[in-house]
Amino acid sequence: MDHNEFYQQHKDAATELHPLPDYDLEDQARWIISGHGYQYLELDWMFPINKWQKESSLAEPYYVAHRDEATGEGTHRGWSSCVLHGIGVDKTNVYQTYGYETEPEYSWTELGEKCKSIRMFFDTVFPAERFARIRFMRLAPGGWISPHNDFSPMVTSENLFDFPIPVNIAVDHPDDCHMTLKDAGVVPFESGKMCLVNIFRDHSVVNFSDRPRIHIIAHCYLGNRKKEYCQLIVDSYRKQHYRISKIIN
Repeated sequence: MDHNEFYQQHKDAATELHPLPDYDLEDQARWIISGHGYQYLELDWMFPINKWQKESSLAEPYYVAHRDEATGEGTHRGWSSCVLHGIGVDKTNVYQTYGYETEPEYSWTELGEKCKSIRMFFDTVFPAERFARIRFMRLAPGGWISPHNDFSPMVTSENLFDFPIPVNIAVDHPDDCHMTLKDAGVVPFESGKMCLVNIFRDHSVVNFSDRPRIHIIAHCYLGNRKKEYCQLIVDSYRKQHYRISKIIN
């Protein structure tokens, strides 16, 4: 199924909303992140979107094709990326792609050093002990990300906090650009929203607009800030559950 067929088939689907189970904090967050509660979650967190939009313009010279059909590495079109934090500004894929057998040290790239507001947020504010890749992801006007999933057999609901958890942040999200999840509809992204998305489920993105879609994806190791992160997840879920329940009723 191509990206247009996927969008048409799944864009109007509604994901079922479940009440939060009576678990302890960590297990509630684990339940949510594992996709049992909801297939996407808007995080209740503020960040200086205007500054980030200005800093995103600094990335233009650094973008490289990312799993794009033009490079023979994928079936996507118009998808490019550059690295704020990682092993190199042009090293946008997982570390094994570049010959590493074990996970290397990650650091802020020359681009990350220039994006001072973004760096400050991740260094001092966001509840994670450290980060793997933090990337700008750009989808060109008329571009698409073909249906796929990011399932890993190594990650289970029991050990998921041992792996980097991806957070998807919409820096500049055009109105006519849609991320669609299989049997779960369109993720309601807009500029300034930060979301967790169940990427183990098939998903696709189409950009029907005349502007590029600019997101940041940050892969977070929680470490000693796991409790803070779990609290953010649970509080955000409660707020989203309340908001959607009011709409439904």
